[in-house]
Amino acid sequence: MDRAPLTPRSCELGDELRTLRERFARGSEFAKTLDWDPSKVSNIERGKVHPTDVDLAQYLTACGKDRSWITDFIGRYRLAFEPYFAQEPTNSTTIVFAERTTTAITGYGGPTIPDLFRTDAYTEHVLQQTGATPEQIQSAVRSQQERRCILRAPRRPACVFYVNETTVRAQLGDDRTRMDQLELLKLMSWALRVVPAGKELSSSSGFTLYEYEKVPATVVVDCDVARVFVQDDAATSRCRRVLASLDYTALNHSESRDLFSQLLTDEYVAAIAVASGERPDASSR
Repeated sequence: MDRAPLTPRSCELGDELRTLRERFARGSEFAKTLDWDPSKVSNIERGKVHPTDVDLAQYLTACGKDRSWITDFIGRYRLAFEPYFAQEPTNSTTIVFAERTTTAITGYGGPTIPDLFRTDAYTEHVLQQTGATPEQIQSAVRSQQERRCILRAPRRPACVFYVNETTVRAQLGDDRTRMDQLELLKLMSWALRVVPAGKELSSSSGFTLYEYEKVPATVVVDCDVARVFVQDDAATSRCRRVLASLDYTALNHSESRDLFSQLLTDEYVAAIAVASGERPDASSR
């Protein structure tokens, strides 16, 4: 068992182990059952140390799990302490642990609105286009609702997210979906900055930098086929340089709010015109 840098995945591992253990005993009693020092149980459950397969087998056996279950569990968390880890883009579990103790979040949405700032309808529409199943969509929406609480927390992290103007202007979904999404962007404009059309990054992927007080920063890259977690100094440095370039080109928070307000006004004017018969409904053309 080696001490290793915390990763979002190792924290997820520790949390799942703790949840299993709490059904049986307190940490000190559980450690005594395994003939371990209590600090070993504590460090494993905090994701601070890299347990061996034998450690995990002993731990899970004491939790009443059989060999098949243990083998599957160890396989799922095989890369928990690796600096690079990829999972399905619809899996929203590990990202919660990236956000749980962060002090600052800086991100770029790429071709879509960053998921912390999406309405449920917007998320459903985006995931439907990627071929996600109804179950995956429902799970992602529930997770997104829970994750948004971090933006309302009394001691929320410092947040700045960059979103492309072309993304904000995109005609995604029906009129109600677009207006609700613009309303949310306007409400959350304190954390958003718009990158003007023509100045977007060439990258088609979104990414987010999570920073912590005593833990290495984590970069999370979202693309169509995977969500990738990276804890690497070179990758973090490159991410910071890209974010610095966005800081230079993007509108400030006030200008971004004005843009959201103008687009929202345009949507309402268009909706009124359609309702009054002054112009045809775009969806009927």
